[in-house]
Amino acid sequence: MLLKLPTYFCSSRQFFRAVAFVRPQQRLLSVRLSSTAAKTPVQEFGFEYLKRQMNLGRPLSPHLQIYKPQLTWVMSGVHRILACIMSGALLVGVFVFGICSVDFTSFAERLNSWNLWRPVTNSVKFVIAFPLVYHILNGIRFMAFDMAKGTELASVYRSGYLVIGLSTLISLLIVANSKHLTKEQFQQKYKKEANK
Repeated sequence: MLLKLPTYFCSSRQFFRAVAFVRPQQRLLSVRLSSTAAKTPVQEFGFEYLKRQMNLGRPLSPHLQIYKPQLTWVMSGVHRILACIMSGALLVGVFVFGICSVDFTSFAERLNSWNLWRPVTNSVKFVIAFPLVYHILNGIRFMAFDMAKGTELASVYRSGYLVIGLSTLISLLIVANSKHLTKEQFQQKYKKEANK
């Protein structure tokens, strides 16, 4: 925001002295308010209101803690957060496998050689499967919303509970279907595939 300031702000020592004693959240507001002229009475009222709230030390927008959690905004937030986590994990995974001299098969063999307790491996599998399944199903739900299908409040909640239930069920089925191989079984399987 500071890069877009007019040049007369950048040369003014008084401006920078005034900005130095203001909190960072208020700096942006003060720059926006001082560099923007009100065009209508409604805008003038809005600017004056924001200035009064800023002078009282109030936050510019309410925080999540004041809202009662509702299925709609919680699912939307979880959808976005899981997308960021999965994207970051994919990026880090590709980077790590790219700079290391380990391929995925030897990495999987190393994990299998640890002989982890079955509930631990199943929990890890569920933690990997659930975000993928949830993101896919909730994405389909959001695409239906984009086509104005199921946007009534009752059907929004119904589809939300359906997505959560199906995501959990499908993730549990994925975990139950996955095989837990012993070290010897794992080595035999990949030796057979390598010889083909």
